[in-house]
Amino acid sequence: MTAPKGQPPPPTHIAGYRVERVLAVTAMATVYLVHSPTLPRREVLKVLQPEHANGDHVRAQFLHEADITAGLEHPNIVRVFSRGETDTGQLWIAMEYVEGTNAETALRDGQMTPERAVHIITEVARALDYAHSHGVVHQDIKPSNFLIAAQKLPGGLDRVVLTDFGAALSPHSRGAGDGPMSATLAYSAPEVITGTAALDGRADVYSLACTLFRLLTGEHPYPTDAGVGATVKAHLDTTPPRVSDRLSWASPQLDSVIAKALAKNPADRYPTAGDFAAAASAAFTLPPPPTITATATVTAPAPPPHTELGRAESHGAAADFISLLPHTRAVSQRRQLIAALAVAGVLIVALSVWLIGRGSDPPDTAPTAAPATTTAAPPAALEDLRRLLPSGYPADACTPAPSPDGATVITCGPNTDPGGPRSATYTLAGGPEALRTTFDQLVESTTVVVCPGNIQSPGPWRRNDTPAVTRGTVLCGLNNGRPRVVWTNDAQRLIADVQSGGPTDPRLDQLYAWWGTHS
Repeated sequence: MTAPKGQPPPPTHIAGYRVERVLAVTAMATVYLVHSPTLPRREVLKVLQPEHANGDHVRAQFLHEADITAGLEHPNIVRVFSRGETDTGQLWIAMEYVEGTNAETALRDGQMTPERAVHIITEVARALDYAHSHGVVHQDIKPSNFLIAAQKLPGGLDRVVLTDFGAALSPHSRGAGDGPMSATLAYSAPEVITGTAALDGRADVYSLACTLFRLLTGEHPYPTDAGVGATVKAHLDTTPPRVSDRLSWASPQLDSVIAKALAKNPADRYPTAGDFAAAASAAFTLPPPPTITATATVTAPAPPPHTELGRAESHGAAADFISLLPHTRAVSQRRQLIAALAVAGVLIVALSVWLIGRGSDPPDTAPTAAPATTTAAPPAALEDLRRLLPSGYPADACTPAPSPDGATVITCGPNTDPGGPRSATYTLAGGPEALRTTFDQLVESTTVVVCPGNIQSPGPWRRNDTPAVTRGTVLCGLNNGRPRVVWTNDAQRLIADVQSGGPTDPRLDQLYAWWGTHS
């Protein structure tokens, strides 16, 4: 048995499975390569971390992936064999082990030809069309979720398997608990970012087009290193880039195919993933331009360290939360840090303005800011805010605090529920603009990190019983080295800022789990 460097040796057996080695460790689960107790084969065993054993919403989210994947029987979708619970209360899922690599790792290793990229997209499209026909939207389509088996199909073609349905949406999935949905900003459709429309399979078509662009060029279609605001604005407003600007052999027809799949309005995209893959394949069969100067292999920038599961992708400006937390268990590097700031309905335009900076033209003369005034909040507003406070606070733990114009503020001491924060500030904003401004200020004062479970940060959070409704925005990070979780409930005009203190206080993953049951 082997374990990642710095990790204790794994157990010899889990739920009857003989452990061969650890494949990956995340804030939510440890993934093992195991031997089946009943069949002569190796499988993947995903085991929920022990600190989440009693967290109802985390357990529900963990089982959510098993429920959806088990209901999908397709050769291009990873198989779920079984699930259960250990004697210590840890949930586990047994899945198919696909020995080989993934599309992101193959790209980084210089093993991604254009022909291979189109084949991979075509195989994944088959899986998506099948999932969509069963009402399932994957919602996290990206190269690292495309497993490429070492054993080839007849004819020497790659066997491609779609995995990681942890973020998937289904009309038949209920009882998965409350909590945020995850998606990777670099590949997210506009409607996923804003949360303002019901999602369907065309959101996956958009992500599949982003993926094809990356596999062909080694780049994301929209910038991921210029900050969250720039990436969000590009997905919402920027004209889709042309592959031919980066690859001289690419045809205008291929540009048109990708542009259609990247349309901002879902109605303007290909209706199915298969339609998109077929159009892309047809564009590749057209006669190439007279001169071809591009090499046949795309090589991405040098990769960061990655696990055997190939979860690593390029990181943005914010750091992996595990590498920054001395009191959080070290994990293998996972997918690229993602973030998206979103509000619902009529606030989409305001969101874009908020992220890119209010106003495009600076005034000739900088105005003089009026000094902020501090007033006592009206008793009725304080009572409204008290009713919104999470449970777990003793009677004398929360007191009113001085507040800026139009806001009501209450500060609280330690929350006594498991994983509860050492300190907290709850604000009832005067209106939507004030809510966004306050959140913006908290983002700027925070070292932003990915939320446990690879949940985008900042990013929209929803409840699984109403997955099309964005409740607000959640942020994970560090404030002077202290774990911090900030969230908004837009309808309530509530913004909450909770933090841990010293080394004996809850870690970020524990604080985040507390939020999941108290938001």
